[in-house]
Amino acid sequence: MVMEKIPALALLGAALPYLVTCSILLIIYLSSHPRPLPGIAYNKEASKSMLGDMPTLWRAKYRRTWVQEHPRSHGVAISQVFLNPFSWAKHNSTVLLTDHREVLDILSRRTKEFDRSQLNERVVGMVAPNFHYTMMSSDPRFKLQRELLKDVMTPVFLSNVAAPRAHDRAQHILALWELKLQKGQGRPFAADHDLFLGMLDIISSVAFGMEGMSPALQQEAAFLETINPNLPASAAEPVSFDRTTMSREVEALLDIPEMLAIGQGSPFPKTTQILAALFRPKHARAFWHQRSLMVDQTNKALRKVTDGGEDTRSSALDYLVLREMKIAERLGRKPNSYSPAIRDELLGFLLAGHHTNATTLAWWTKYMSRFPLVQCRLRAELRAAHPAAVKAGRLPSAVEIQSTVIPYLDAVLEESMRYAGVITIVTRTATCDTEVLGSRIPKGTDIMLFLTGPSYTEPAVSIPEHLRSASSREHKNTVPEWGDDVALFKPERWLRKTVDEVTGQEMDVFEARAGPSLPFAAGPRQCFGKKLAYLQLRTVMTLLTWTFEFGELDKGLNTDDVFEAFVNNPKDCYVKLSRCK
Repeated sequence: MVMEKIPALALLGAALPYLVTCSILLIIYLSSHPRPLPGIAYNKEASKSMLGDMPTLWRAKYRRTWVQEHPRSHGVAISQVFLNPFSWAKHNSTVLLTDHREVLDILSRRTKEFDRSQLNERVVGMVAPNFHYTMMSSDPRFKLQRELLKDVMTPVFLSNVAAPRAHDRAQHILALWELKLQKGQGRPFAADHDLFLGMLDIISSVAFGMEGMSPALQQEAAFLETINPNLPASAAEPVSFDRTTMSREVEALLDIPEMLAIGQGSPFPKTTQILAALFRPKHARAFWHQRSLMVDQTNKALRKVTDGGEDTRSSALDYLVLREMKIAERLGRKPNSYSPAIRDELLGFLLAGHHTNATTLAWWTKYMSRFPLVQCRLRAELRAAHPAAVKAGRLPSAVEIQSTVIPYLDAVLEESMRYAGVITIVTRTATCDTEVLGSRIPKGTDIMLFLTGPSYTEPAVSIPEHLRSASSREHKNTVPEWGDDVALFKPERWLRKTVDEVTGQEMDVFEARAGPSLPFAAGPRQCFGKKLAYLQLRTVMTLLTWTFEFGELDKGLNTDDVFEAFVNNPKDCYVKLSRCK
């Protein structure tokens, strides 16, 4: 039998689809592997895997800690990890930098080389996509939305709106804890959820007003009045209190940090958030209730400022609505008080001012129990600074708290933020080809800047001076390094002695730049709500310290273990209270 000859072109045509498929698969395989930046330390095994460092990161007990410790594990202050599987970028690594001087330099003085990373936009995702925090400085929307916010964080807003509302809502924490102290007969109880709800009450009141709506802690207290907990036999064991079901508005606002945590934990943040909303009804309900709440509160704000003008402003939303009216009048257009920009700025207001402050307070309560001498001195300093309140047997007023300078209170607050490291990382993107510590950073590379760890709460990694940028060398002595006590909780590190010009007596002065600490980042894109955060934290710390003594806890109830969510939460947060005499 004679076989027919098959033309070469026919063979090629038959094989072509297979050749193309194999070529595409080969390109995908090769492009999906990490492509390290030259001269920057990395894990060799990770560079051989299509998933890069992701499997190791997923196995880590504390993922942020693993990332934070990566540079030190290589004995350097700068390293790179591979967290973007299947990226088509020429270099698909993320650079890690753990040195206060260089971080401060990038955030404050190298803003033309580094801008806000788009990672922030992906994480905030569907929660508040038009929030100015997520935008690059070059985004045309950024300048317009900052103009919307120009009246918020002013001294008038902080004094007339934020301070009285924070003071009023903070007293709900006192009332609830007074009730728990009584019903638990002095036993320890979990405090983190109460602080979480309390700070939500404060920030939502400042943001929206929320008139006509019962604060979350008021709902908790009303429920607690109707029940009696089962008391453990030992007075050292914690008592557990049942919780009430919150109103739909509160549940909707509580969902914001949960959705952010979902985005943070995924290589594909926005997609994961959308899937969570589709397949978990509680997230979908929260999303629509957030939108409904915004419309309701905007309706109230519009009626208020339309009828009464500037004198009736009593929330951040009132200020934004009135500012939108002024902008519209100047530009000759109709105002849009229901715009996505206003909506997302208010949701961002909650996002930025709720979870971080609540977590800071949770760590602070742990430190007050752990360091009784600090607690005693803080209480003594507060009472010395507010003699009228002591004499009248009352709490310091909102005006007194805001207007009175108490260096030791500022020192305790600053040290609590430094020591806790609630926010560990901010991310920037290189907007041009540049260098960091002598290493080339191509345009488009994300760089994670650490706000805790080496140089903040641990000894710094040694860096040759010639590797630093020119601006870093020029500002070498702007912020001194911490000494050998860097790992200790020591509020006194923030105080310096001076002589009062009037009395001639020695006194303490708070020194904001005593050493490395960046709880709100730095530079033109630092936390917009920094002043409001300080006001809220000072208010709550003052009222709690004034009212309660934080007793010592068993070690098992006051560990340093962390629960990683949107921020670094303490895994356990208990208080053992007694009434101050």
